[in-house]
Amino acid sequence: MSNVSLRQLEYLVAAAETGSVTAAATKLYLSQSAVSTALTDLEESLGVQIFVRHARGMSLTSVGQQVLVDARRLLAGVEDLRNSARETSESLSGRLVVGCYSTLAPILLPRIIADFTDSHPGVDLSFIEGSHSELEEKLRSGSLDLAILYDYGFSGRQRPRDLTSTVIESTPPYVILPEHHRLTQRPSISLSQLVEEPLILFDLPPGGDYFLSFFQDENLSPNIRFRTTSFEMVRALVARGLGYSILSQRTNINMSYEGLGFVARELDGGHGGLNVGTVHLTGVRLTRRATAFIDQCRRSLLK
Repeated sequence: MSNVSLRQLEYLVAAAETGSVTAAATKLYLSQSAVSTALTDLEESLGVQIFVRHARGMSLTSVGQQVLVDARRLLAGVEDLRNSARETSESLSGRLVVGCYSTLAPILLPRIIADFTDSHPGVDLSFIEGSHSELEEKLRSGSLDLAILYDYGFSGRQRPRDLTSTVIESTPPYVILPEHHRLTQRPSISLSQLVEEPLILFDLPPGGDYFLSFFQDENLSPNIRFRTTSFEMVRALVARGLGYSILSQRTNINMSYEGLGFVARELDGGHGGLNVGTVHLTGVRLTRRATAFIDQCRRSLLK
């Protein structure tokens, strides 16, 4: 390990991200031979094959994928060390990549990002949206520093042990109905009052299973008419009078893209709400940038 350098790890990350030595050399402003030699030396130092070379470039071996994860962690730690040595806690810099569950992103992220960039203008913040499974895999691959996800603690489903979550908000489920639905005059509605009607199911995993668990808890069988992985499509179909739905995140606008309205009402039945948390790899020390971002999430969501 004494022969492994941080520069070699940087070349490894660049080659993995670009898929070829040529592209990595271009990205790093180096010669192709310099990058190729460094990667070969790194494989010899570690005693493993990191890349498979082929006509289209190169791809990581299974061992190489784990080496990449570790390399990213080491480089992030070194960057954080440099920042700690030269900066005060109020002045952070460096790269921070945050993932966010796609339906949470437009509701939560704008205010958090605005507040965070105002407080820490030196941080190079970027974000990625996606499903739970996509973001969890990106955390494991090291391409995300942390992610904002739901904690789906239903039907025995638990957060994987290799991921740790810090709760930043809790969101109770609610019903949305067409504007002229017969039950809009009620402040709260039970599933038994709706079960015969068509359900527009928000089915972005694991959301569909979560909402269907409400019916299982009450021994009811929902009449699913449409399934969609789009939050706005759910709202649009309900606004068109094609059914009702159940959601977790609320917005300040009860209107579809077409300008048609819908009504939100509380859901009876004591169904547990969802915790929203910041998630990172278990056992990995968070950078000061990531810790500051988590703190900002809590402050912003209290506003």
